[in-house]
Amino acid sequence: MPGRSTPMPRNRKGTFSVEAAIILISFAVIASALAFVIINMGFFAAQKTKSTMETGIQEASSALELDGSILAYVEQNSSDVPKVKYIIIPVKTSVARASIDFSANNFIISVTLKDKVLVNVYNGTLSSIPDKLDGTTLDQIFTNAGTSGCGAYAVILNGDGDSVLELNEKAIIIIRLVEQVGTSFEPIGPGSYESIKIEFKSGEGATLRIIRQIMPSLPNQGFMDLG
Repeated sequence: MPGRSTPMPRNRKGTFSVEAAIILISFAVIASALAFVIINMGFFAAQKTKSTMETGIQEASSALELDGSILAYVEQNSSDVPKVKYIIIPVKTSVARASIDFSANNFIISVTLKDKVLVNVYNGTLSSIPDKLDGTTLDQIFTNAGTSGCGAYAVILNGDGDSVLELNEKAIIIIRLVEQVGTSFEPIGPGSYESIKIEFKSGEGATLRIIRQIMPSLPNQGFMDLG
């Protein structure tokens, strides 16, 4: 009859219900996949941030740290003025570093004096040094190494024979500050009331900077503790 609605077949309703369920399941799968991607991106970003922060901390911290007092050996120059001739510095790796390469092409030692800057005096590592150090043995170290003027050498103690300073190892760095006057070499290091700045630069990490003020009274010859 006109105006009377025709009932929908039961199987048609079932078809609509299955289609709706499929669509809902598809949305759920897509949402799960998106959530997985977002979570992974979050983990990656967090890990990247952590790695960047760790790298920044390592670069901001020095690769080396002092491991004892700094000693200076003093001699008189040709004008009978006591000047620092040798500086002996004990160092070790810092907490932020597992190892440091002390080979000559990976390490720099610069020295700033009152009237000059020595850009790089580092020559490399030595296998050993005498058990007793004095003016004669210090001179002999550099003579045997073939260095007549300014220079610096590192000796790794209790090491494994290479030029890499590792954890639980200690290095002694000996710096020589001289210039040739006639046929001899005389000290040019700081004298009374003067200061000296020494910088150690390795391939990674911040520079270790050491500044010392020399005391008013110096011995004519011998060692003194710079702290």
